[in-house]
Amino acid sequence: MASIGEHLDNMVVTVASPDQRIQARVSNYHDIEITFAPGAFDRYDEEHLSHQLGRLGVTTWVAYHRARSEAYRLSQGLSSDELAAAERPTDDPHRRRYEEELNNIEGEGVSPGGAVRIRTWGLMQWNVDVQPGSIQRLGEAAFLGELHSAMKSLLSDREMKIITLKSEYFDIGIPRQWRDLMTELRARNRHRR
Repeated sequence: MASIGEHLDNMVVTVASPDQRIQARVSNYHDIEITFAPGAFDRYDEEHLSHQLGRLGVTTWVAYHRARSEAYRLSQGLSSDELAAAERPTDDPHRRRYEEELNNIEGEGVSPGGAVRIRTWGLMQWNVDVQPGSIQRLGEAAFLGELHSAMKSLLSDREMKIITLKSEYFDIGIPRQWRDLMTELRARNRHRR
């Protein structure tokens, strides 16, 4: 039986935007590629592109989560019913609070040039802001570079917040002094916004 890592390494998720003109492909557990249908990029304005990218983020996350659950099911040799039972909410109040906070983590990623800003709440709500004039100024290739950078920034931000959250609920070996420093930095960042 293949391990969960092997299943995740081989997993490929492909999703299209609501208008079918943008495609997201997640492979090898964390590689994300966004592409436009031929000629589609130049037909967007920033507002509509932002909307399509936001919706694409949600549907990609849902498809990814489902594929990841299936990878887990296969790696453990579980039936669909056994997986459903394993994914049911826990009765443990400590674990339930952790899962609630995990599902509400806010993430943010900004591209180096500031053309794209992505905000998520639990990865179930996405807000993508494409700065006015970016489509015309950048062109498709440069815009995709900005978008991919913003995505990497978002995922890094989210991963740091997940590690911090886990350290608050579980002993994962992070010294208390470091956790206190992370809490202080988060408070400062919230104050800046």
